[in-house]
Amino acid sequence: MARAAAVVSGDGAEIQSLLDSLFFGEIPDFELAALVATDSGPSLRRGEAQHIPGYTVDASIFPNAATFTRALTAKLLDLDVDTAVLAAVEPEPDESFYRAFTGRCVCLRLAAEEGRLTASALLADADGSAARRLGRAGIELLPGEDGRSARRRLVEAGSGDLLAEAVKSCMRDFH
Repeated sequence: MARAAAVVSGDGAEIQSLLDSLFFGEIPDFELAALVATDSGPSLRRGEAQHIPGYTVDASIFPNAATFTRALTAKLLDLDVDTAVLAAVEPEPDESFYRAFTGRCVCLRLAAEEGRLTASALLADADGSAARRLGRAGIELLPGEDGRSARRRLVEAGSGDLLAEAVKSCMRDFH
């Protein structure tokens, strides 16, 4: 049984497709512990609805990214997980997190670029760079569109499915 923890920010919409895949048994021999990087109730409620344990590591209580990263890494190590799944986490953990989960960290990263918002799924290397690209989705930004609305549209355009498929691919390789 592979154990993973999903680290999310905001409302956790990016992991809904992964939670649905678990509910329908599409990822065999896989257990998920939902973990939020911010003090976000919606993320926890998504996991609780499917009886997935939830934990909070609130980035805002730490003085800098390094201490947040140490706390996040320690929590995942305490959970004894095989794989970390980072779903558009803000702030992104620093390099020490990726070293702790080298070859075992699936990431969904968002990027704004010239009127577009994109999501890239990747397997992270020890320095956080892409060891293997697993897919990409994107949308054109609408004039005057706020970040929350753009992220919602990106999830609807496939970024959530992209994360679920990336995790499935990595778990096939894991077994």
